[in-house]
Amino acid sequence: MFEKTGYPNFMQAVSHVIDQKWLDVLIQSIQQPVIDGVDLPGFPPDQFQRNSVGSSGKTALEEIFPFYCEIKRYANELGLRITQDSHILDFGCGWGRIIRFFLKDILADNLYGIDVDTEMIGLCKKLFGYGNFSVCNPLPPTEFPDNSFDIVFAYSVFSHLAEPVHIKWIQEFPRILKPGGILVATTEARHFIEFCRSLRGKKHDSEYYNGLADSFVDTGATLADYDNGKFLFSATGGGSARPSSFYGEAIIPRRYIEREWTRYLEFRDFVDDRSLSFQAMVVMQKPFADFKKHSEIQPKVKTGDTRLNQLETRLHFLEAALIQRNSDVKRMESLLNEKETTLNNIYKSRVWKALLICCRLMDKVLGR
Repeated sequence: MFEKTGYPNFMQAVSHVIDQKWLDVLIQSIQQPVIDGVDLPGFPPDQFQRNSVGSSGKTALEEIFPFYCEIKRYANELGLRITQDSHILDFGCGWGRIIRFFLKDILADNLYGIDVDTEMIGLCKKLFGYGNFSVCNPLPPTEFPDNSFDIVFAYSVFSHLAEPVHIKWIQEFPRILKPGGILVATTEARHFIEFCRSLRGKKHDSEYYNGLADSFVDTGATLADYDNGKFLFSATGGGSARPSSFYGEAIIPRRYIEREWTRYLEFRDFVDDRSLSFQAMVVMQKPFADFKKHSEIQPKVKTGDTRLNQLETRLHFLEAALIQRNSDVKRMESLLNEKETTLNNIYKSRVWKALLICCRLMDKVLGR
C-alpha cells in the first residue's frame, strides 16, 4: 500500500501505524497499568469518566484518538517538529484523557495540564504520578512565563466558555506560546443546534441532556445567527467549579473566529468533520516573529511611515522646483541667445557703416 505514495505520505502512514499501536497500548493499560515495567497513567471510575466526557474506558480513548493525531499532523504541516523537548499544555485537562497520548512523543516533565476544577487536578496528580498539573483561575493570566509552549490544545473547553471569558484566554495564548506555536481548540459545531432541538419533549436520565434541551430553543433564529457569524451561548453552568457566569454551551462559527481570534493569532484552519470529532476544530498559530515585539515595533513603523510620507512630499516639492528652475534656465538661455544675436547684428551694422564711411572718404581723396 505504501509503494504508490510519495515519501511524505509514506512517513505519515508509518507514523499513524505507530500511533495506532500506542492507542492499543493505552487501551491495554485500562486493565494492566504496568506494561513492560512502565507505569502508565490510571483511569478514574467508569461512571466518573462518563459524567465528565460522556464515555469511558476503551471508547473514551478511541473517541479522542483522531484529535491527538490531528494535533500532530497540523504541527508537522505548520513547521513544528514534535520532539522529546517540545512543551505542550492541555488547557482544561480534566482527568488527563488526552495528554497521556503525548507520553510517547514528549518527556513527561514537558507535559502540562491546567483546569479550574481542583478535583480533576487532584485526580491527574494521583493517576499520573508525573507531568505537571495545576489549578488555574477562570480568567487569565496563567502562571507560565512568556513563550513557554510549542502547542496548546483545548478539547471541549471553548465549547463551554462565555464570550468575554473566552476572548481573554485567546488574548493570553499568544503570550505563552512560542513563536510559531499553535493552538488547537474545539467548539460546538452548527449541527449541535439541531442536536439540542432533537432532545426537546423528552425526559432524559442525563441532567446534561435536559440542560441541552433547554438551550437555543429558537432553532431558526439560532441557525441564522450562526450563519451570520455571531457568538452563541447558553449559560447552563457546570457544577460548583463552573458557575453559569462563565460556563455553559458555546457555539462559535468560523466567521467569528476569522473576525475576532485573528486579532491575536493567525488563522490556519476550521474543520467541521464528524468523522474526526463531534465538535468543530480550530487551528491558530502565533507568528514566528515574536508577537509582543511586533506589537511594540508597530507604532514605530507607523511613525516611520509618517516621516517617510513627509519626506516623499518634500521630494515631490523639490522635483517640482527643479523642473521650474530648469524651465527658468532654458528661458534665460533663450534670452541670452536673443541678446547675443541682437548684439551681433548691431556689431555687424556698425562695421558696415564704418566701411561705407571709409569708402566715401577714399573716393573724395582720390577725386573719384
